[in-house]
Amino acid sequence: MESAGVHQVVDIEWKFGVTAASSNETQVGTTYLHLKLVLDTGGGHTKNVYLEMSLPQFYAFLHELEKAKGSLDYIS
Repeated sequence: MESAGVHQVVDIEWKFGVTAASSNETQVGTTYLHLKLVLDTGGGHTKNVYLEMSLPQFYAFLHELEKAKGSLDYIS
């Protein structure tokens, strides 16, 4: 069983996309981001975590990462 600890991110892959067709016409033309995070789970093992975000969600996520980095820079 895998532990629920914090894992180090060792690689990130990302792709931007645009919805070209949908049964909901309001979704056509919307942009999104696919993220693949590769996590080091210890013992030479890795785990892939896949995320999909809208651009507003991505920018909010990026803002939170920048705040966390600022906090870490401040205390170090």
